[in-house]
Amino acid sequence: MGYRSEIILVVGKEALPLFMTALAKEPEARALCYSHADKRLDDYEDGAVLFHWDHIKWYDSFKEVAVIEEFMNDCDTEDLEDHYRFVRVGEETDDNEVRGWGFDHVYITRSVEY
Repeated sequence: MGYRSEIILVVGKEALPLFMTALAKEPEARALCYSHADKRLDDYEDGAVLFHWDHIKWYDSFKEVAVIEEFMNDCDTEDLEDHYRFVRVGEETDDNEVRGWGFDHVYITRSVEY
């Protein structure tokens, strides 16, 4: 079974070359994004690509996940943090993660409904 998360990753056109280089190094990372994402929007906003995974095991010990984590680290060190957004919601209510400053309209919300 394992712990599951919901994830959205948006990669802006400025960061796409770095992203594609990262995916070229690891076929499983490429498959994770282009074959196993629950949803992919190739022209999300101004040439950006949006990936959505629902109910996924997101462990950085998985090499495909490690490649994406490394891509985000590279964006942060190469002044590309404004050109991607990563949002992860875990199973626990306080297990949330947001990275990148771009696409700030992708965010976590909480509400009570009745």
